[in-house]
Amino acid sequence: MFVVTKHLLQRRKRSSSSSSCYDDFFKRLQNHGACFKKHLTTQLFSVTKKKKLHLVLDLDHTLLHSVLVSDLSKREKYLLEETDSRQDLWRRNVDGYEFIIKLRPFLHEFLLEANKLFTMHVYTMGSSSYAKQVLKLIDPDKVFFGKRVITREASPFNKSLDLLAADKRRVVIVDDTVHVWPFHKRNLLQITKYIYFKVDGTKWDSYAEAKKDESQSNGSLANVLKFLEVVHKRFEEDLGFKDLRLLIPYPCRQRCY
Repeated sequence: MFVVTKHLLQRRKRSSSSSSCYDDFFKRLQNHGACFKKHLTTQLFSVTKKKKLHLVLDLDHTLLHSVLVSDLSKREKYLLEETDSRQDLWRRNVDGYEFIIKLRPFLHEFLLEANKLFTMHVYTMGSSSYAKQVLKLIDPDKVFFGKRVITREASPFNKSLDLLAADKRRVVIVDDTVHVWPFHKRNLLQITKYIYFKVDGTKWDSYAEAKKDESQSNGSLANVLKFLEVVHKRFEEDLGFKDLRLLIPYPCRQRCY
């Protein structure tokens, strides 16, 4: 009797031990599943956050102003002696023509901050060789634009988002000229035309002649950046919001920023 009872107790013990092992196994499996789900959710959230909106930037009169050296007014000739000592003023030869290029105030800060929020593109009606010279100044290491540059060789008559591999609902255009975007005005955030050098026919002094410039902290690029930050924040906080064009003031009769 004692032997039988002992035998039964051993079987129960083994059975209990086996059940405990199964319980431990399933608990570990559940924990592993929970960890995997958490990891997957984290990864998906991370990928979603990394998905950037797109920002299309014009060059001339938006990010800079350039003229032929031969077109400088007499009162602007002093600038030729300052190109070697200034970081916002450059002389460049493009296709046999000598240009003087003035970068818009706040440009460097604008590109640094906008690059954190958007995939940036350059879209210019200038030539490819001209764009290359300008980009050597503002993006020498191709950190901001990479190869995302469209010039008049690819788009000679007007500008179109059809040349971009991007969802048009997630694209902001910053350009000083409206009519070059006949089909995508709803994406356009018009910026005040930047004119640093004398323009033929104008009676007032240019910035260069007056030896002053657009505001660094409260100029057009600084204000555009504030708007872009609002747009990006809206997309981060509201996952159901898909069309940023609804946030862009329309129409911009004269200028928006």
